[in-house]
Amino acid sequence: MSSLPVIQKMLVEEFGLTPEQVHPESRLEELGVDSLATVEFMFMLEDKFKLKMMGEPVPIKTVGDIAREVDIMVAQQGVTLGDGGSPP
Repeated sequence: MSSLPVIQKMLVEEFGLTPEQVHPESRLEELGVDSLATVEFMFMLEDKFKLKMMGEPVPIKTVGDIAREVDIMVAQQGVTLGDGGSPP
């Protein structure tokens, strides 16, 4: 299961966006999510899914980039999306 629906819902709630704005190809900068807010959001996801970010940070420019990174961490760390909260 992809983390994308959960991430989209969290972005809508956290940044006051509409679901129509939050697509995988949506650029965070164009949504008003700057680099500091992106880092803070990644920490929120880390807490929600009980993940631990490891290694060098990768460039995150789109909603899809966030989902891809979370999905990679989930796979590497053997966590299920239900562990950190309820899926949408």
